[in-house]
Amino acid sequence: MKLSAMFKILTNFGISNKVEYINQAFSRNIGLLTIEEQQKISDVRVAIPGMGGVGGVHLITLARTGICKFNIADFDHFEAANINRQYGARVQNLGKPKLDVMKEDAFSINPFIEFSMFSEGINESNIDKFLEDVDVVVDGLDFFKFDIRRLLFKKAAEKGIYVITAGPMGFSSALLVFSPNGMGFDEYFNIKEGMTDEDKYLSFAIGLAPKPTHIKYMDLKKVDLQSKAGPSLNSACQICAGFAATEVLKIVLKRGKLRPVPSYLQYDPYLSKLCKGYLIMGNKNPIQAVKMKIIKIILKKNKSVYKTQRPVKPNVNFKAGDMISKSVLEYLITAGIQAPSGDNAQPWKFEILTNQIDLYLVHDKDLSFFNVNQIASQISCGAVVENIVIAASSLGIGSTIEDVFSKNGNLVISVKFSCKGIEKDNLSDYIWKRHTNRKLYERRSILSATLSKVLASTKTIQGAKLHVVTDKNDLKKIANIIYQIDQIRNEHRPLHEHLMSMIRFTDEEALEYRDGLPLKNLEAGLIGELFLKMTKQWTVMNIINKIGIGKMVARHSYQGITHSSGVALLTIDGSEVQDMINGGRALERVWLTLASLGLAMQPMTAITLFYQRVALNRERDFQLKHQKILNKIEKNYKELFHLVGKEPNRNQIMLFRFGHSDKIHCRTLRQDHTTLIREDIKK
Repeated sequence: MKLSAMFKILTNFGISNKVEYINQAFSRNIGLLTIEEQQKISDVRVAIPGMGGVGGVHLITLARTGICKFNIADFDHFEAANINRQYGARVQNLGKPKLDVMKEDAFSINPFIEFSMFSEGINESNIDKFLEDVDVVVDGLDFFKFDIRRLLFKKAAEKGIYVITAGPMGFSSALLVFSPNGMGFDEYFNIKEGMTDEDKYLSFAIGLAPKPTHIKYMDLKKVDLQSKAGPSLNSACQICAGFAATEVLKIVLKRGKLRPVPSYLQYDPYLSKLCKGYLIMGNKNPIQAVKMKIIKIILKKNKSVYKTQRPVKPNVNFKAGDMISKSVLEYLITAGIQAPSGDNAQPWKFEILTNQIDLYLVHDKDLSFFNVNQIASQISCGAVVENIVIAASSLGIGSTIEDVFSKNGNLVISVKFSCKGIEKDNLSDYIWKRHTNRKLYERRSILSATLSKVLASTKTIQGAKLHVVTDKNDLKKIANIIYQIDQIRNEHRPLHEHLMSMIRFTDEEALEYRDGLPLKNLEAGLIGELFLKMTKQWTVMNIINKIGIGKMVARHSYQGITHSSGVALLTIDGSEVQDMINGGRALERVWLTLASLGLAMQPMTAITLFYQRVALNRERDFQLKHQKILNKIEKNYKELFHLVGKEPNRNQIMLFRFGHSDKIHCRTLRQDHTTLIREDIKK
């Protein structure tokens, strides 16, 4: 609403000037403030850098208190991720500058407010202007804006200005007040030149909340200092605003006792706990140093290795008939290769054509026993294609799988794109998050509504079907079957040697090859990793099998099934190459859906690929004792998934387990997309 319209409304209520408005609008403050104090704070100027989680609610709280002059700064725009905690984040405000939205919100409370706006944020060149005529600074900067925060506190101290910082920590709020005549920012937080960014963030966190009550219930695995992300709640931001507004009044009215740092104040409503104290020496206090070490150990333990970096989404500005840029097509290829493949072999090459990507299956990338007739690689190519189609939708690009053909002995899948706006597939954000999780999952059931979403994930792929087992007794039966299958795998020399060739035992190997399975990705633990290193040579593994120790590996797979919410078998109607590709597309949709629901997944591929070989009349590729095991368990296996007699043409794509789990710390790597394009294809 325009200011003129607001003033017209006020006139209708008999209010014609600022004094009259203050007398009426803030009359309920009287009794806690005097009339003189209320008039005085209307001339106070407060600077608030940042209009996000705490900054926005600081502005609104102080505006409702009767502060009428503000310097505010922010360069950012509202987005959906701000909705849970930022005052101005509403659907109608998405994409709008935070500064403009918050100014308008504040005007709707008090149209007599005077603003000095800093739409570029604060920096070295404008910090003095930002602090001009300011009585108090209320820190609303993002937690990770450390260097500019440090400059702000330094400059404020030089100008004799108090700074209040109130930070949301879990359900709680922590408050610090910095007096221009007291301990400074660097002294309190023990900031030294040469500190890493991580050490700066941790120093700020432990100094802000010397009694970290939130640690008792916060999942620290969700704190990622590298990505500059962590959990935050609106309720905690509200407490911050109440804390800060109270301190502003105490400072400008010279009322009550101020307790600047090293004093601190924290309140945690979740634990019904109030913490206040005096942190002698600030972060130089020996107890703080111990906390720092403990938190670093915890975060290091939770730190992700080889984390997938999502590339910047390219700008797409075209009309129907225009040529799609190479950068856009390369982005789609990068999304495509986030797909799974057998032991992360990545059996793909790409050719970029006009508004088209051709995907080539490269046979010699995976010649393992598992990949009979290249079926596993065909499934993987289907997953790549589905990623490309989904990623294209996020750019508003339509796509069709035009053809599957053979070119110079290579299987080729052509994906063509049209420059027309289409609806974004909501799975697109999870392309970069999907991964295999080999941890033991929690033994808890999946909600029926969640399971329904998983089952519905294949509906767009013709012939695909999920067969799900969640009954605990049936899961034990499946676990026993997988136990026997894994014994076959352990006792099969070509499979053992292929697996060992794909394990990257060192970081140097992982970073050099950028394929295969980093050792930590296997979630084997210290003993398991030592076992893998010891049994790298088949001669050793063969001895281990003969004395029965190899069953321990199969036992781990048994536990994996029983420590899950469910097991699912994905099948496809038909056994042609196109069917396998469609199976891969369905698999990727299922996997992305599980990721979107916060569920973990691990493929149990051995059994489906073994039976692929049996279906091709290749039983003799197995040892006789292994043939007997496969024949013995086949009926029970099919009965558990209701495959006996009813649908004889259904082909198995993949068996997998799913459930709730902690996140993994080590992902797999991918080749750089530029090494997979055109020039590597032999024509």
